[in-house]
Amino acid sequence: MKGESDRWSHPDERNLVSQTSDGNYGNGHETWKIGSAWTKFLFPFLFDVDIAGYADSAHPKVSDYFVESQWVRRVWVEHEYDLAELDNMLPYVKQYLKLPDNHRRFRMNDACISPRLVFAFQQPSLACAFRIASIEMDIFYNGVGFISIEIEPLAEGGPCPKAPLTIEQVEQTNAQLASITNGVPFRVVGSVFQEEEMDRESKLFLDNEYADWCDLHKSYTLKSLLDELLLLPFREDDHLSITPMIDRFLPIYGALLLHPTRASEPIERLDEQFFHFAESHLTILRKTFTPNHISRFSQLHVDEEGHNYMPYHNVIHSQSLDGGFVLAYDNGLAHYQGERPRAMESFRTNYFYMMLVPFHQRLSILRYASEMANLAVSPRRGERARKIREQIYDFSSRCYFRQASVSEERNTIYRRWQSIFHVTEMFLDLKQEVHDIDNYLAELYRSRDAALRDKMMRRDMRSSQLFGLITLVFLPITITTQIIMSIPVLQSWIQPERHPLHSLMILFLMILFVACMLYFILRYVRRAAIKDV
Repeated sequence: MKGESDRWSHPDERNLVSQTSDGNYGNGHETWKIGSAWTKFLFPFLFDVDIAGYADSAHPKVSDYFVESQWVRRVWVEHEYDLAELDNMLPYVKQYLKLPDNHRRFRMNDACISPRLVFAFQQPSLACAFRIASIEMDIFYNGVGFISIEIEPLAEGGPCPKAPLTIEQVEQTNAQLASITNGVPFRVVGSVFQEEEMDRESKLFLDNEYADWCDLHKSYTLKSLLDELLLLPFREDDHLSITPMIDRFLPIYGALLLHPTRASEPIERLDEQFFHFAESHLTILRKTFTPNHISRFSQLHVDEEGHNYMPYHNVIHSQSLDGGFVLAYDNGLAHYQGERPRAMESFRTNYFYMMLVPFHQRLSILRYASEMANLAVSPRRGERARKIREQIYDFSSRCYFRQASVSEERNTIYRRWQSIFHVTEMFLDLKQEVHDIDNYLAELYRSRDAALRDKMMRRDMRSSQLFGLITLVFLPITITTQIIMSIPVLQSWIQPERHPLHSLMILFLMILFVACMLYFILRYVRRAAIKDV
C-alpha cells in the first residue's frame, strides 16, 4: 500500500544517475536521452444499472444503457479495434474484446479536450508540462469499467528542441497526476503548435460546439477532471450507481524509450548502463514516486523476477499492483526508431491489453466476492446465491482465460499480470466460497424439507388417530345396540312403562360397557403418544 510519506520524500536525496546540462543521463562513460514517453492513468470502477423494465436478458447490456444515456452531443464515441491492436491474440480473446455483448470501448471526442493542448502544473517549482493524448473508457458486460487517461510528458513550456525532456520531469508529472488526494492542479498554458499557430488552434477549440464542456481557464486535477467531466454521464443519471475501486492513487501503465547519445558503444556497455538506469528509475516510474525519492526501499534489482521481466536485452517490463511500466532503449533496430516507434505503439496497445484483461478479471472477482459477502443480510439469499453462481460460471466461460496470445513473450506478460493481480488464487477462493455456500444452502434446504415432511407426517398421523378415535368411540355403542336388537327378550325389557327395573339395568350395563371400552381406548392412545415422543 502506498503512503504519502513514500511519495513526498526529503529534498536532500539524490539520484544515482547524474544528469548533464543537455538533458542526457550518464553513469560512467554512457549517457542517455529520452526519445519518447507516455503514461496511462487508470480509473477502475464498478457500476450497477437499475434495469427494471429496461431489458429482459439474463445479463443486461450495461454498455447499451450507457450508449442510450448519452447526451445529444457525442462526448464519448465508440472506438472499435483495428487488426494491429489485437495482433497475436488468441481468437477467443479477440472475440471477447470485440463483441459488443462482452465489451465496448469509447474514446472521448478530441473536440472536448484537444490532444494538442499543453497543460502545466500551478506550482512554480514543478517545471514540467504534458498533453492529454487520449481518454478512453472500457465498459464490460458485468458492470466493470475503466477510464484510461493517456498523457505525454513534455519539457517545460511544451515540445522545444532547446528544452529536452528529462527523466525528473517524467517522474514528477506521473507522481502529481497519480495522486488524486494531493496532486497539484494544472491548467491549459498553450498548444503544441508553434507560436504563430497557437492563437489559431485556441480559436478553433473555443469556437466548436463543445467549448462550454471544458473550461479552459479553470484549474483541474485528475480527480476533479474525473468527477466534473468524465463521470458526468453516470452521476447525472439516477439509474447508475458508481463504485470507485481506488481511494488515493491511480494505477498506471506507461512506457519510456531511451536513445544512447553515442550509438557506437558496444551492446554490452549499453546493457550495463541500461541496467544502472533501470535500477535508479524503473521502480520510481512504476510506483509513481517523486524523482527525489530514490532510497534503498524504493529500488529493486533488475533481475528480480517478482516484478521485472526482460524478454530482450533492451526491454524491461516492470509489474506490480500499483501498475506497470516498460523501459526500453534503442539498440539500432528499426522497431525502436522513428518519430512514432513501432515498439512504443505495441506497448501502448498489445501489451497494455495484456494488463487490462487480468485487471478486469481481478475486479470482476472482487465484485462477485462482495456480492457473496452481502448474502448474509439478504432476505432472499438462496435466490441471490443461485444468480451469483450463474454469473460466476458465465464469467468463467466468457473471460477467465489462462492463455491470451500466440506470442510466447506476450503470453508470459499476460500470465505474469494474472499472477501479480492474484487472479488464479482469488478465483479459486471464490469458487470454493461458492461451493461452501452451495453446500450450506443445500444442507439447510434438506433439513427444512425433512422437518416439513416430518411435520406433515405427524399431522397426517394425528388426523388418522382422530378418525380412529371417533370410530372407536362409536364402536361400543354400535356393538351394544346390535346385541340388544338381536335378542328379543332384551328388546322386550327396554320398555320403561312395563319393565322399569329391567330397562334401568340394561341402560346401566350399556353405559358401563361403553365406559370400559372408552377407558381402554384412551389408555391405548395415551401409551402410543408417549412412545412417539
